[in-house]
Amino acid sequence: MAIQTRIGALLAALFGAIVTTSVAAAQPPPCGDAPLEGERVALLIGNSAYNDWEWPSLKNAVNDIDYVCAAFAKAGITPRIVRNADMPTLDAALTRFAGEAAGAKSVIIYYAGHGFEYGGRNWLVPMEAPPATRRADVEKRYLSIEAAVKRVVPAGAFTLLFVDACRTTEPVVRIEDVNVAAGDAASAPLGLLDIGQGAVFYSTAKGRPALDFAPVGSPVSPFAAAVVKELAIPGLEISDYFKIVSREVYKRTHGMELGPQQPFHYGSWFDDYYLVAPPEVPARVAPRAAFRPLSAPPPPPGAAAEGASRGTTADPLADISLDRLAIEDEPMLIADVLSRHSASELIALADGGHPLAQQLAGYMFSLGVGLKRDLPRARGYLEASAAQGFPAGQQELAYLLLENDPSPEDLKRAYDLYVAASNAGFSKAKTHLAYRLAAGTFGPAEFTRSQALYAEAAEKGHPAAIFALTYFADTRAANLAQLRTLAATGNPEGNHWLCEAHFAAKTLPGAIEDCGIAARAGFAGSRAILADAYAKGVGVGGDAKEAAHWAKLARALPELRKDQRELIAGIGE
Repeated sequence: MAIQTRIGALLAALFGAIVTTSVAAAQPPPCGDAPLEGERVALLIGNSAYNDWEWPSLKNAVNDIDYVCAAFAKAGITPRIVRNADMPTLDAALTRFAGEAAGAKSVIIYYAGHGFEYGGRNWLVPMEAPPATRRADVEKRYLSIEAAVKRVVPAGAFTLLFVDACRTTEPVVRIEDVNVAAGDAASAPLGLLDIGQGAVFYSTAKGRPALDFAPVGSPVSPFAAAVVKELAIPGLEISDYFKIVSREVYKRTHGMELGPQQPFHYGSWFDDYYLVAPPEVPARVAPRAAFRPLSAPPPPPGAAAEGASRGTTADPLADISLDRLAIEDEPMLIADVLSRHSASELIALADGGHPLAQQLAGYMFSLGVGLKRDLPRARGYLEASAAQGFPAGQQELAYLLLENDPSPEDLKRAYDLYVAASNAGFSKAKTHLAYRLAAGTFGPAEFTRSQALYAEAAEKGHPAAIFALTYFADTRAANLAQLRTLAATGNPEGNHWLCEAHFAAKTLPGAIEDCGIAARAGFAGSRAILADAYAKGVGVGGDAKEAAHWAKLARALPELRKDQRELIAGIGE
């Protein structure tokens, strides 16, 4: 009996082990451990467990890459994770990754940890690396980010770097045998990386810390939180994605002791790049239910119950007012809409006759935001929105007509559309029309009428109109104060227009910090102005290296105006 019991127990244990092994085998490997597949791959490196006497530990760095890993995998990007790695571990990981990524068309490297710049190159800090070294030992003890990119990114592949590391001016690594007094260069904050075709996204601006958490107690950094949050929105071209993540981090850290934190990006690429591709939306999608268009009058009392009995649904875009449309940047607005409604839902509304959905769809198709660029479809939706007398649709259609080699008939129609939208009180249309009138787009320049339109738009809070009024002596002071109020709320657009206004008035020293905030936020004009300021020593100490830095970043943005390109011509070239 005892023998039979023992054999039975052994068989039960063996059977349990087989079942357990089968269940375990059926489970997918942890995120970051699966074989790399597909054309888009990612290497995620997180170093947290520094020893706290030589290096401050970073509690959330490993948490960050685990958090990002799941989001990348969901987006169809195959990730590989390296946690708390010393130099030999990093070297082995790079060798393995390079072999697995040999056929990739897109390679993402995400690093969370300590880093610095020395000798014109940027370095990440392995776990066992010392806080001080000699020049000859830098390459032995730290990992060159540039060398890592060359090692793992196949020729012709798109490179995207996320770098979540402090960039404060205090030396991260001390180079013991440099003589700074004699002109030797010491270590510095992480600087620009030369990676060819691709982009670099720093979690913070040069000279600023990268917060390990926000708010206090958060299990991930504000940068990682924003990267993942906005990754849930499909169809954002990478430049729009950068802007939206940056605004989210700025918002999360505004008012904190070491904040606000401003992520910083630059790069060069020829074709649109998407972390999450725009969805394919059929040309016609039937609306799911009827609704009351935004432009329709409110229903009479008691009509809600009657509408419900007929299957009428509430307007899903009812929270987006014309006043909000009139002053908010479209990419930010589109990101907000797509975080709550899919592109297919939005197109269904547009096909069902919703004028706001038609205007949003037209914008998205015209610029490739959230949807693949398709000018004929953009024109169709904007025509439908404008035909309903919807001011935002009229304004957007006018802009589309003028930006695509307009005929004389297009010029006249654009003028009529701007006037109609302006007469309806749409601030953005007033600003556009005012600019075109002053520029003489529709005939002889009309400055008096232009100033009146700017004043009407500024009264409604449109930042560009407020800036325009700083050109006029009688309205300058009040509108500078209004821009200062906007900047104080944490909106870097206020800082940008203050920078532009003071540059135009030759009073730049009074707004040089605004230029820095706006330049770090990605405003092309502020970057050019800051480059010029460093080149000439206006409001800051003259610094050819900083001038070249900001000039390079300004030129990388296609929206940089011609006059601003001319302003920085020759700087850093």
